[in-house]
This record gives sequence, C-alpha cells and structure tokens, in this order.
Amino acid sequence: MRAHIKISHWALSAFLLILCLPQIAVAEPFETIINNGNSANRVDIVILGDGYTSSQMQKYKNDVQAAMTQFFNVEPFNEYRNFFNVHRIDVVSSQSGADHPERAAFVNTALDATYNCTGIQRLICVNNGKVLTIVGNSVNPSQRDIVLVIVNDPEYGGSGGSVAVTSTNSEVLELILHELGHSFGLLADEYGGPPPPACNNTIEPFAVNATRATERALIKWNQWIDANTPIPTLSTQQGVPGLYEGAVYCDAGLYRPTSGSKMRFLGRPYEQINTEQLIRRIYNFVSPIDASEPNVSDITLTTAQSQAFSVTTLVTLSNTISVNWFLDGVLQSSGAGFSVNKLISGPHVVDAVVKDNTPMVRKDTENLLNETRRWNLTVNSVPTPTPRSNEPERRRASHVVGQQSVQLGHERGIAGGVLPGRGQLVEGRQQRLRDVAASKSTRCSEATRDLRRGGGHGAGTISDGSCLRRSGRPYFGRAARLSSMRRARRSRTPA
Repeated sequence: MRAHIKISHWALSAFLLILCLPQIAVAEPFETIINNGNSANRVDIVILGDGYTSSQMQKYKNDVQAAMTQFFNVEPFNEYRNFFNVHRIDVVSSQSGADHPERAAFVNTALDATYNCTGIQRLICVNNGKVLTIVGNSVNPSQRDIVLVIVNDPEYGGSGGSVAVTSTNSEVLELILHELGHSFGLLADEYGGPPPPACNNTIEPFAVNATRATERALIKWNQWIDANTPIPTLSTQQGVPGLYEGAVYCDAGLYRPTSGSKMRFLGRPYEQINTEQLIRRIYNFVSPIDASEPNVSDITLTTAQSQAFSVTTLVTLSNTISVNWFLDGVLQSSGAGFSVNKLISGPHVVDAVVKDNTPMVRKDTENLLNETRRWNLTVNSVPTPTPRSNEPERRRASHVVGQQSVQLGHERGIAGGVLPGRGQLVEGRQQRLRDVAASKSTRCSEATRDLRRGGGHGAGTISDGSCLRRSGRPYFGRAARLSSMRRARRSRTPA
C-alpha cells in the first residue's frame, strides 16, 4: 500500500512538472518568397498568419504574395527593394478569424488574435510570446528583422510594436504600411484626438515626426522646411514640410511635419520626413557594402608588387550608391575597383568610401548611409645588388683560370692546358702571351750579353730571328749579323 502511494506521488509530481514546463513549439514550415541575397546584410521580413485553417492555407499564401507585391511598389520600399528578403511561415489554426470580445465571439487560433485590445476596437493584439517562439524555431536570427502577422479577419484593424499586426481588410496594404511605420520606422501617429489613446503634450515625443518645438532652428526636420514657409504652418497643401499642429493623439501642443502623411491618413504617401526616417532605419540593418576583396585587412607587399582591391555594393533602383577610393587619405579614383602598384616602402592605407547619395535623405548625423572599407598595407623594399668593379672579378677569374691551366697542362702535357668556356680561353691566351713575351725577353737578354762579350755562345739561341724585332722596331738585327759573320770567318780559317 505504501509502495503504491509512493508511486502515485512520483507520477503526480512528474505530471505537475510537465504542466509547469513551457511548451516547446516545433518549427513550422516556411518558404522564402523574395530572396535578394545574404540575410546577414538584408532587411528580412518574416510573415505569419493567424486564423487560417488547413483548408485556407492557399488563401493565406495568396494574401501574403499580394500584400508584398503592393508593398514594394510604395516608396521608399520600391527604391530599396533589393535590400529586402521575405519569408512566409505557414501556421495552421484550428478555427478561422479572430476574437471579438465586444460581441462575445471567440475562436481558437494559433496566435490568439483579438480585436478590442486595451479597449480600442480597431486595435488587434496577438500572443507575442507564441509568435516569437514559432519564429525562433522556424528561421535563423538574421531572418527576422521585421515580424508581421496577417489575421484572417476582414474587419478593419491592426497594431504596431515589436510585432506588426494587420487584418485582411481591403485596406490591408495601407494597414501594413502604417503599422510598419510604427514597428520598423519608429514613427508616431500624426493624428489627434479624441482618446483613447490619451494626449500628453507636456514632454517632447521620442519619434522624429512629432515635436513640441515652435522655434525654427529647434524643429527636428528643419532641414526640410523652406525658408519662406511660415512657422507654424496653416496650409493644407500636401507634401509641403512645415510645422502643422496636431499629432500623437493631441489636437494642440504637438506638431507634425506635413499636412497629412500615411501616419495620419491611410492612402497617403509617407512624405519627406517619414521617408527619410525609414531609409535611415533600413541602414540600421544593412551596410551599403555587400562584399569586398581582399578579405583580409592587413596586407604585406614589396615595392615591386601590385595589389587589386574591389567592393560590391547593394543596388538601389536609382543607382544612388557611389564608391570613392583613397590612398593615404588622397582621392585616387571612383568605381568598383582600384589597384596600387610599386608603392614606396613604408605603411600605407587604402580606403573604399561607399555612400548612398539619395536625395531622399538630407540629415544623416549617424553616417548610416556611409561605409568605409579599409586595408592597411605594409610595403617592404626589394633588396638591390650593390654595383661592384669588375677588376677584382677578373683577377679572381685569372687566378682560377691559371690554376685550371696548370692542372690541365700537367694532366695532358700541354702548356696552358685546355680551358672550358670562352672567358677562360681568353684569359688563358692572354696568360700564355705574357709567358712567351717574358721568355723572349730572357733569351734575348742572354744573347745580347754573349754577343757583346764577342763569343759565339748563344748564337743558336737567336738564330730563329725571334729577337730581331720588338714593338715594331729593329732590336738585335746588327748583333745577329756580326755573330753570323764571325762564324763564317772561323769556318774558313785553316787549322
């Protein structure tokens, strides 16, 4: 009995533990429907559906495709369409639609979508915890910069925040654009009351499209206001930046940039200030440089070497992105590539400065639209041989040739030997000529000495006439003739 009770306690404990553990959501199937490149350098939109049953999944896919096609026809998303990827996660609900507490209508959906959130009928909320869990299990972290939920309910409604929500109302595209203005662009609503939400005009709004300031120089979007536009601005002309009263649920005390943008009325453009902010937000996620070569940043070269550099940029619809190349801070050229050649030795720096020159941004205090790729070069000198006189080389060559001549002469019994190579033959020949000249000089000196003593000794030494000329002048010709005459007389004298 005790054992049975003990086992029952263990079973109950395990059951309670399972109930207390958070539910582990499995990954839902997803498809990348727009792919413009590596998610690491793109703004990735991930879309989920709520209130779509298994039989309505094709409707869901069609709704998403239609919404995204229209989405990228609106500025600035049209201009920057190549900066985006879109992924669709297929979430199946048990029932269709969304909750309507105001009429006590509730349905069982995967993400708990409900109207009348916080008492505002048009405000649709979803279970953000469930949304982010499914997203986290289905796509990579780099693939969820913008999270959007489409609720399968035709009644007008939506919401912003970390998760943007829209219904399938006929204004679905305008709802998406408006809500992404909040969740992605961090833009404020530009309409006034009545509440809810409540008006608070005692503090400066955080958003870039609302202000309390009435002094021209202090207005956040002053760079867009023409000098002739009055402050405050009473005109109702569309698309004219100024200071228009009424914003962030207040009819007075807070001001908006234009008479009526998409953040005030659906179906209108974002207008200049909001468009500028959306572009800056895009560059919070994306660099204008998509790739660069070489991959390494520190490069070592010699003064005799060259090096090529290149960058690949993202592409806007109007081709507004430029690339300028600098060497040691001095502008060299523009374009996708640049090369250095035979730099002087020492450290050098190559910079590729990439900038989006779009006229839709006039204020970029954080330099979000600029990116610099830098390479640090170390250039070493190539060793140059020191010029030397050829005379020592000749002497060494002569010495070597002499040794070879003697060695070859000993081996073959030939004076001077046989020398390999033309240079060595020349040296050997010159050496032999010097030896012959020295030998002649010695023989001629001895012959001259004998002749002057009047003896016949040495007559045979000079009989070959080798001492007759030297340097083109008569040398011992007379002495040779006298010696010859004396030998002739001796031969005729009787014994």
